[in-house]
Amino acid sequence: MNIKAKKVLVRIGLVLFVIIVLALGVRAVFNFTTGRKLQAYLEKAKSEGVVISLKDLAPGCDESDNAALLWKAAEALFITPDAEGKTLINQTIESFFYSRPLQEESRLKLAPLIEKNRKVFELIVEAAGRPCFRYGEGKKRPYFIEPSNAVKMILATRLLGINTVLRAEAGQVPAALDELRQGMQFIRRTIDEPFVINNLVALSNMKSLLYCFGQISKEREMDLAILSAWIKELDTEAWRTKFWRCVETERALSLETGLGMVNGDKDILRAEAGGHRLFYWLIRPIQKLQIIWVQDQFMESKKIASMPYYLIKALTKEKQYMRESAPWYFRLSGLLLPEFQSVFLKEATWEAMMLTTKAGLACKIHKNQTGHYPENLDVLVPGILDEAPIDPFTGKPLLYSLQDGGVLIYSVGSNEKDDQGRGTYQITQLVMEKDDDWAWKEK
Repeated sequence: MNIKAKKVLVRIGLVLFVIIVLALGVRAVFNFTTGRKLQAYLEKAKSEGVVISLKDLAPGCDESDNAALLWKAAEALFITPDAEGKTLINQTIESFFYSRPLQEESRLKLAPLIEKNRKVFELIVEAAGRPCFRYGEGKKRPYFIEPSNAVKMILATRLLGINTVLRAEAGQVPAALDELRQGMQFIRRTIDEPFVINNLVALSNMKSLLYCFGQISKEREMDLAILSAWIKELDTEAWRTKFWRCVETERALSLETGLGMVNGDKDILRAEAGGHRLFYWLIRPIQKLQIIWVQDQFMESKKIASMPYYLIKALTKEKQYMRESAPWYFRLSGLLLPEFQSVFLKEATWEAMMLTTKAGLACKIHKNQTGHYPENLDVLVPGILDEAPIDPFTGKPLLYSLQDGGVLIYSVGSNEKDDQGRGTYQITQLVMEKDDDWAWKEK
């Protein structure tokens, strides 16, 4: 290589060196200014009472009070069905959704599955009496339920519900309903640690148990005291309050994760950044701004979560636009911002199920007292219901009609169309084209 070429390479090297030094200098200044901005944001948030750490949201729970310990014992004992058994369990719950009777062949196949897991049901019932649920081990970052164990909980809950239906058919109606009620109380307890995944698992489980309750209680004469107790059990406001907390928890988790990344937490970087630590070091100033932007989005979601779904729908569309119009450079490391729209929908469908069920039970009480079903739902207020149930999808009263001596009560569902009370077990999209009603039908 001649002297001239060497000089060119040296000059190029010097230019690159200067560029790198300048870039690092700009990055250092940018990192300092964004750090100051983030610090000011956090101090303001603390002064306003915003929770900064997940530890502050974790439920205080002594070991003797912890329902999760009993569930962990149930996890260890649960005999997971084979593929055929899982399909049978899921198809049975689906048949309850459509109020179809259980076939004798299915009964014979379900019986051994139930018997093998009898101890699991006993542990779930016992756990229902515990005052708190903490699945985590008390480490820095509380755990949510792992996906594999979530599947176990879903299958065990469905099997417990099927068992209550079989017990009721065998003439043990009060005992079956009591076991079902305690199953629901346990599921509500599981969202004491209100992560989104816990909430979604709980919603799935509660729906399954409510299908089982409908299978037991529809077309059956029931004691007024039992009917009244179940009306109180289906408390939509208490559920929404717990649901609202999952947004707050995810916000705190996002903040803790983001701060861990900008502060170089090895455990978080190992999980989030993989082998790209240099890249994440370079974009750290951007991450600091991203934390602020994401937290502001969470705050908006938190406000929305406490509203009825018919008010949420329009606001979530606005939020989707804001999400899509986020600064491009925030996408370099991911936004750490979950999409809550589908979660809001699932919560609304559960609320619609509770409200139609409550109204159906109230109609049964009215018929027991008067010999006939009410002309409309307003007749039930205030004697049986505190207020006329409102469809969470429209903000209007649930649809109600007397049919052939029976009664049909339903929510129009996400499509806001009157499908005459026809519903679909498998929800495959945010707005179903047809058969999206959530109904209670009694002959």
